[in-house]
Order: sequence, then structure tokens, then C-alpha cells
Amino acid sequence: MSISTFAKRLFVFDFDWTLIECDSDNWVFQHLNKNLYQVQLESAGKVQWTDLQQKLLGELFAAGVSRKDIEDTLSRVPFDADMIEALTLMKTHGSELYILSDANTVYIETVLKAHKIDHLFTRILTNPAKFDDQGRLNVVRFHGLDKAPHGCHLPCEPNICKGQELQKLIDSQHWDQVIYMGDSTNDFCPSTRLQSSDVVLARKGLLLESHITKSPELIRGEVVYWENAQDVLAATKVILEIDSTPSISSSSSTTSLSTIVASNTMIPSSKSTASLSAVESEDSRLFARTVKA
Repeated sequence: MSISTFAKRLFVFDFDWTLIECDSDNWVFQHLNKNLYQVQLESAGKVQWTDLQQKLLGELFAAGVSRKDIEDTLSRVPFDADMIEALTLMKTHGSELYILSDANTVYIETVLKAHKIDHLFTRILTNPAKFDDQGRLNVVRFHGLDKAPHGCHLPCEPNICKGQELQKLIDSQHWDQVIYMGDSTNDFCPSTRLQSSDVVLARKGLLLESHITKSPELIRGEVVYWENAQDVLAATKVILEIDSTPSISSSSSTTSLSTIVASNTMIPSSKSTASLSAVESEDSRLFARTVKA
């Protein structure tokens, strides 16, 4: 049975290396303080990530970096036009859009507002952050130390189990279809929460694909791999059944959705490649692949 164009759909997105072509924590230090950026890279895996950001943000403030400096730097994070078009199509076709990220509220909200797309999202679930009266940015864990451990047996970070948070959204009301989009290790747990009529949009070549390949029995939804924003836009049009593309159904979704996205990835995206090489160094790309889940 085909899912109608204006069915009740829930789209949930990771942020870093999913909606944007960088890691936002990485971006801030890479552009504002090279020495602290190196400390960030060297400390990854040794200190809990959110706690590390809180410490480094204090040192960034002590070094004279202002609130305006941080906001101006974040406003320069590139956001692909095809990704914005895809998000706009989702919203205009009646979908609810959420962000579920291990970044923080200030970083995400600042980037979205800079690109005038903050209104597209119903809610952002991430580590809370706030500037104090002196302009020092503070960030705390989403799942704080004052709470019992979330106890997830899958590879989630101690400060957030994305699977549990996605499940709360799924259980909050009836959805005809749920679509989760991510790239890394902590996107695997939410991917396991989807059902056969749902879709996992997994970024090709990164850690989420590796986890799915190793444990395919834990994934019930259709998995579609994407490489760039063009792929996401193509998949969105199929999911929403726009432009006379084939309908997605429980029996034919693998052919209609995956085949169209796969054919689209055969076309090199010079715009996407140029944007990535212009703003991201190789070590930050490696960092995103291997450390920041």
C-alpha cells in the first residue's frame, strides 16, 4: 500500500556531517583557536566529549574570544542549497522535523538562523548551551550526571542515547512513517528503532554504514545510503512521492527508493566536493569519521 503524500511523517536528523558538511564543535575551534583545536583532537576519547567542550570553551573565553566571534564563525558554516530544498519540501508536505544531535543548542540554532531555516524544525534535542552575562558559552550534558545512566547496550555516548529519545518521539503520537538520517556510531541505536515501513538515510562511507553492515539483523527499516545533499533531495522526492516518482510501499520500497538514489550518486557533485575541500581539512574529516560519534 502506498503511503500518501500528505501522510503524517516524522523526519529526525543528526546535525554534524549530516545536515552540515562539518563537525560544529570542530569548526568553532578550528577557526577561532588553532592551539585549542589541537588539544581538542588530542583529547578526544580521553575525556567525555561534552565535558571536554565545556572545558575548552572556558579556555576559549579566557583567550579573548567573544560571543560575537563564536556566532559569526558559526554563521559561516556552509549549508548546501539542495539540503535546504529537501528540508523545505518535507515541511511543506506536512512532515514534522526534529534534530537529534550531540552538538549543542547554541551551535545548531545559530547555524539554522544564519541560513533562515530555523522555522522548519519542531524541536532540537541536543546538549543545552547558553552564554553567561560575560559572554562565556557553557554547555552541559543532555543526559546529565544527576540522572541514572541511560543503560543502553548499543554504542551510545553517556550523555545521550539517541535511540531512547527517538523512541519517545515515535511513541508521542501516530506516525505513518518515520525517517531517520545520520552518519555515525551514535546514529545506529535510533536506526534500530524503526519499523519495516520506515527509512534509514545513512551516509555512505562513514561509521553508521559500518554498524549496519556488521549487524543488519537489528535493522527493520529500509536502508538508503547517500553521499551528498543531491542524494538526500532525490530520496526526499521519492519518500514524499513528488514529481511522479514511484510510490514507496512495503513491497517495492527497496527498488523505488534505493535505485533512484543510487543512480543519482553516479553523477559527481562538483559543488559538494568543492565546498568540502574549501572548508574542511583532512584531519577534521578523519576526526569526524573516527572519534566524534
